[in-house]
Amino acid sequence: MTTQTEHSAYELARLAEVASPDSPTSPGAEWLNSVARWAEDVENDDDITEAADSVVPVYTHERWRVFVDLAAYNEDPTDLGADASDMTQAAGVALFLIAERLIQALLQEREEEDDGNS
Repeated sequence: MTTQTEHSAYELARLAEVASPDSPTSPGAEWLNSVARWAEDVENDDDITEAADSVVPVYTHERWRVFVDLAAYNEDPTDLGADASDMTQAAGVALFLIAERLIQALLQEREEEDDGNS
């Protein structure tokens, strides 16, 4: 069975529906790989939000490096109440949305593999 960490950063970007990272070792690539590792421990849909929240970079510099590398400015964080009054918070919300989408995609992929192996 294939595990999520066996996906390349570019495959993870495709699953997350974001721009490809600049390189396999760029900040966005490393972050996508860390999200995939977190996704391995997600058992059900109820855990997705907590896992996505846990992987958003806390430090401002790292948050913005990941944000720019994945072109997260294409996200719309206003659905979760983010606005331009705190751009760093809005960047975090955008990364949360990406992480949530990637974890959901990996969880669905895992469920499909499990169904196929039954």
